[in-house]
Amino acid sequence: MNSYVLSFQEVDKTKVSIVSGKGANLGELSRITGIIVPEDFCVTTEAYKKIIESNQEFYRLP
Repeated sequence: MNSYVLSFQEVDKTKVSIVSGKGANLGELSRITGIIVPEDFCVTTEAYKKIIESNQEFYRLP
C-alpha cells in the first residue's frame, strides 16, 4: 500500500513498532490456515505521528 497504510499481508510480528501489537498479531493470524481474518489494513505509527504533528488542536488538549 504505502508507508501510512499496510495490509495484513504486509505485516507480521517483526513490524510491531510500525503497526502496534494488535496489527502485527492480526497479520500473523491472517497467515494461519483455518483462521478467518477479514481483509483489512493497519494505519502505521508514522501516519499517526504525521496527523498529530500537523493538527494544532492536539496541542491544546489538557
